Amino acid sequence: MKPPPIPPPPHRGGCLCGAVRYRYDAAPVATVACHCRDCQKLTGATNLLTIYVDSSEFRHEQGEIATWRKRGDSGREADYARCARCGTRLWHQPLAAQQWVMIAAGTLDDPSWVVPAAHIWVSRAAPSACIPDGAASWNTGPSDRSELVAAFRAAHGNP
Repeated sequence: MKPPPIPPPPHRGGCLCGAVRYRYDAAPVATVACHCRDCQKLTGATNLLTIYVDSSEFRHEQGEIATWRKRGDSGREADYARCARCGTRLWHQPLAAQQWVMIAAGTLDDPSWVVPAAHIWVSRAAPSACIPDGAASWNTGPSDRSELVAAFRAAHGNP
């Protein structure tokens, strides 16, 4: 099944209370559902759906954020950004791949087009998680995130 078309940029989003706003001015480079325990706990859901965007196209436009650094099961560290007022988890930026910002898809003003092109940490997926047959997936995280970019391009007909 082909994912819905991606609307043209800019793409905007923000937190639950409206204090924090962001935008990015390019197409995403990947859409990934992470099923690790950290993402389950951070969202209270079976997974976290993220949009990988080029950090040079990302803008934090307004509002105070609180950041904290977390080391994942992969051993990689990332800085996580939340609204300082309402606590909404908005995005994270991996220290080893600062060319990208990973935006929590649910914080977009219009998340209707976001479909995961890849699923990672499926070895930790909740029994209720929906991972379509044949979907690009990894039991943990891929050794190179470029594999996630390739899965996105293949899903959107741009290999």
